[in-house]
Amino acid sequence: MKMPPKQKKTKGKPDPVDLNAAAMLRAFRAWRGLSQQQLGKAIGVTFQQIQKYEKGINRMSASTLYRLSRALDVSVIEFFSGLEGVLPDTKHLWLSKDEIKLLKTYRSIREPDAQKHVMKLVETVASYRLDGDD
Repeated sequence: MKMPPKQKKTKGKPDPVDLNAAAMLRAFRAWRGLSQQQLGKAIGVTFQQIQKYEKGINRMSASTLYRLSRALDVSVIEFFSGLEGVLPDTKHLWLSKDEIKLLKTYRSIREPDAQKHVMKLVETVASYRLDGDD
């Protein structure tokens, strides 16, 4: 098995893989509707520690990733999704409360036809322009 070349460590800057895992942690926690304090309590750390994990200040150990995955009901591998070659822009993972609410509400619709109608409505509203808008 060929090992990847070692990367030069830049002092003070988190590794992009750690930043991706941090962004995924924040997204998973927000999606579950948990506060940092609730998640910290669930895995036995303070909310400040969760804050540091989410900002990429502190790295998450394998055991911490495992505990987080159990508390958030996701696979450990999901913390590394999107890491094939070049690291993708993770800004899209930062959803507002309204975006999360919209997605949760959409997913709660059980009828596929109703979901299609809602999607069409959202697309129509998104493409709508007032007179004089460019």
